[in-house]
Amino acid sequence: VVSGTGSIAFGRGANRQFARCGGWVEFFGDEGSCYWVGRESMSLFSKEADGRIPRGALYTLVTKELGLREDYQFIDRVMEELAPHRARVADFQRYALQAAQAGDLAVVALYKKAADELALMIRALKNKLRFSTQQIPVSYSGGLFHAGELVLQPLREQVSMLSCELQTPKHSAVEGALMLAMEHACADAAAESVQHKK
Repeated sequence: VVSGTGSIAFGRGANRQFARCGGWVEFFGDEGSCYWVGRESMSLFSKEADGRIPRGALYTLVTKELGLREDYQFIDRVMEELAPHRARVADFQRYALQAAQAGDLAVVALYKKAADELALMIRALKNKLRFSTQQIPVSYSGGLFHAGELVLQPLREQVSMLSCELQTPKHSAVEGALMLAMEHACADAAAESVQHKK
């Protein structure tokens, strides 16, 4: 499972076939990503500002960090400076993380919801790849996981209910991509060698 600016999951079954899930555009996808958490936390700020939900650390933090003199200035700041830039919306997630660490319960629940969304992708891959009942290892990478146990603990619980086990990554995402590229290159070279022999 990769959750950075966007979100996607990738798996390999027992017979070595591959499948992917997620990886859609941020407009209607990327659930559980930093972009998604950033956008959702903007919505939480508006609710806290209105009093639709109790004001927590997110309201205080964003007001201070963006230098808002009044709540509705947030609209212009977001629409002019953040919304046109995918990476800046994703970076807004850092305010959510700080607020959750400061005990904002609405934001803590948002990280649990992010974990739920990532677990949906894992379940979909498990079904696509037709795994048997053995425990299936699931690894993760990406910026969202800098949130640590805020996202890992609920994800671990969800993954466990799927008869899977969340495991700390053994390699970096770059190393994993390189290993797959080498594997594909070797397979292509072997196939080419067979063709020449024919």
